[in-house]
Amino acid sequence: MALCLQNSPNFEILRDYLRSNAFNESSICGLLGIDRLDDLIPSQYSPAKESISSGPLRHLTRLFLLGESFPRAELESGLSAPVVKALEGLGLASLDSGSDTRLFCPVALYPFGPLYIVSDRWLAPAGSGLKFPEDFVYPAISPNTWEFIDMLPVTPCDSFLELCSGTGAVALAAAAYARKAWAIDITARATHMAEFNRLLNGLNNVTVLKGDLFEGAENLEFDRIVAHPPYMPVLHPDKIFYDGGADGEQITRRIIAGLPNYLKPGGCFYCLAQASDRKGALLEDRVRGWLGEGQADFDVAILELLVQEPKDAAFRYALQSRKGFETVNLMRENLARLGVESIAYGWIIVQRKDNGRKAFTVRRAGGRRTGREEIAWLLKWETFAAGPSAFDDLLGTTPCARDSLELRTIHKMKDGELVPEQLALHAENPFAMDCRVDPWVAFLIPLCDGKTTVRRLWEKCKAHNFIHAETSPEEFAKFVGVLISGGFLAVAEYLPPDSP
Repeated sequence: MALCLQNSPNFEILRDYLRSNAFNESSICGLLGIDRLDDLIPSQYSPAKESISSGPLRHLTRLFLLGESFPRAELESGLSAPVVKALEGLGLASLDSGSDTRLFCPVALYPFGPLYIVSDRWLAPAGSGLKFPEDFVYPAISPNTWEFIDMLPVTPCDSFLELCSGTGAVALAAAAYARKAWAIDITARATHMAEFNRLLNGLNNVTVLKGDLFEGAENLEFDRIVAHPPYMPVLHPDKIFYDGGADGEQITRRIIAGLPNYLKPGGCFYCLAQASDRKGALLEDRVRGWLGEGQADFDVAILELLVQEPKDAAFRYALQSRKGFETVNLMRENLARLGVESIAYGWIIVQRKDNGRKAFTVRRAGGRRTGREEIAWLLKWETFAAGPSAFDDLLGTTPCARDSLELRTIHKMKDGELVPEQLALHAENPFAMDCRVDPWVAFLIPLCDGKTTVRRLWEKCKAHNFIHAETSPEEFAKFVGVLISGGFLAVAEYLPPDSP
């Protein structure tokens, strides 16, 4: 790969030129008439050249994003000769195949928030072919990369590690709030581009390493580890950015197995991937098992964003692999042999305890507005609830019913009358939750006014015989804790996002 990895003044020349000529998402999208840069990803995009206005931004966009080549004289006229010379020195402008005069950019270069990132090119000018290498470096502006980075916490941390890092974009973004960040990828191609991106953005607190998962990070510990690994189940070895092994979990499983050696007490691991529930083994229990003998030191949280049946995963594989309908049955047989009952796409979060409390395991479904703040709230609440005195402490709090709470009732005919037979609490925020409850809970909820303590609520429920006379205040507090965890009630000390 011809990209320059020497710390050259050309990086600063290019960086300043991109900034001064508004090479950012807003300007580029306005130029191309699209809403977001990831609109360029799904299919080939080839705007009419006359629709792109003149000026440096026009040449930068056509060169770096649309993959066009230019006669040297035209490119020097549009960008200036010194900038073209800097591009050549960085390996971002090369002679096009079969031409002694036309220059093209062999990679894609685009803004990623405040950063500039290069990756393999996914877009070619109309009429030209584009072959993806086996170690294709996936573009950072793809929708699932944005989904990944948008959900990660941005609170300060000491040591940040991104595994399966590809372009290194997430680790580079973390440099804004992490004292030190590392990016590790198994392929030389991705490592090369990630180091180029580090130099292009002038970041000195990021280290780029080539290695198989934690390889190269021996003797280091991190307080935040993140990964967006390949997670698709495949029948045969496939592209590195895609191939998750026969069950899609091969890489995720290895990462989690290594956490006891690399995650600091109090630290968190965030992974966006997919993994399965299997016969006799729920996903959250399987993840806990991957942690090995030290699993009692770790909390496990699963946030599912999409759940699909094995047959749907099989059809998806057939479409993406383009290997025909017979592949559907082969993949279904493969997943059935593994005991897969359902496949969840979403977040696997592992937190290492930093005190003697018990570990927790929790699973939630994403709601309409679930994001990084909701995840942070869940970890904060469950960490409190796992403490030795949590429910004694809860007795003195004053819960209130959340405005988004719904009580759904199913009435059935009985002796000629409609009688409420099934009640369920429902919430969409912070997570999508349904909880079957007994009818007396309909009496409890209005009493949760933010002024009445849990102990007083216990007393009222006992006085009205809604709960058994021998129910202890701690048992009642645990039930209230379940309603808080589900997002049905809130207490001032642990308010979910958007609570009044």
